[in-house]
Amino acid sequence: MATNPSGYGFSGDSRNGGDATGSWLLGLMLGALGGAALALLTAPKSGHDLRGALRETAKTIPDRVNELVDDSLDLYASTLNYLQLVIEEQTMRLKRAVAAGKLAAAKKREELETGGSAVLPFQHR
Repeated sequence: MATNPSGYGFSGDSRNGGDATGSWLLGLMLGALGGAALALLTAPKSGHDLRGALRETAKTIPDRVNELVDDSLDLYASTLNYLQLVIEEQTMRLKRAVAAGKLAAAKKREELETGGSAVLPFQHR
C-alpha cells in the first residue's frame, strides 16, 4: 500500500482515504456556511427588507419550477419527435440500399447464368 510522507492519504489508500473525504466535506460545509453568513452580514438591505425579499423569492419558486418542468417536457417531446423522424429516414435509406443490393445481385446472377454482360442502370462504364 502506498504511503505519503506528508501524512495525507492517496486516493487508493483505504486507511486514510475516508478521513480525507470527510475532512474535505467538512471544509466544504464550513465554507458554504461561512459564505452565507458573510453574505447576510454584508447585505445592503435591512433584516426586515431581506426577509421580505426572501419571502417574495420563495413565493415565485413553484412557478419557476413549473415553467422549468414544462420547458423540459417540451424539449423532451421535441427531441423524441426529431429522433423518430431520423430513425424513419435511416430505415428508409437502409431499405432502399437493401433493395438496390438485391437488384444488383439478381442482375449479376443473371449475367453469370447467361454469360452476358448486363449493365445496371446506375453503373458507369
